[in-house]
Amino acid sequence: MTINTSLRRPFDFNANHRVLDFVNTVNGRPVYSRDDLAGADDVFDWADAAGLLRHHDQVKPRGDETSQFRAAIVLRENLYLVFAPDSSSGETRKTAVAFVVRRAALAARSARWDIDELRYEPWWPQDTIDSICDRLADQAVLLLRSAAMSRVGCCAGCGWLFLDTSRAHARRWCSMNACGVRDKMRRYHQRVAHETSVT
Repeated sequence: MTINTSLRRPFDFNANHRVLDFVNTVNGRPVYSRDDLAGADDVFDWADAAGLLRHHDQVKPRGDETSQFRAAIVLRENLYLVFAPDSSSGETRKTAVAFVVRRAALAARSARWDIDELRYEPWWPQDTIDSICDRLADQAVLLLRSAAMSRVGCCAGCGWLFLDTSRAHARRWCSMNACGVRDKMRRYHQRVAHETSVT
């Protein structure tokens, strides 16, 4: 999937999976102080940057943007509960999984299906917030059912989610340039402080 880097808005795409990138549109988990999705236009900007929009040249028949935007945020928070390790109790996670699966079932009904070499690929005929969420719910269920689910991790620094594609499956950070560097600096200063107190 191609990322559109020409957009003004600097969204982060470090998770190796668009569903997890969508969950990471806040500045930290489980508590955050900044949300990159403050309104409907932000959802379209994020989806465009993520390569999820199909009809760039068409007028978007958006319908009720306010309710669709609220539904997108509800989906995002349920996706976090589904994929974050140790994010919630078992019952809360089961409820979130059921929510996402129901949304994916609705997405399947609203999709059109292209048949190519006996493989069925869904697509949505319009770019709306609902259809963006349909794509994400569909991809979330595919991730849940795949072997890759065991490689979903949580950044030790900020709590962002990621799909660990490293060879050793030992990834700890959302990004080495962000939380990884901060952790290295923190450990360095702790070591220096310890050595100074010993001498």
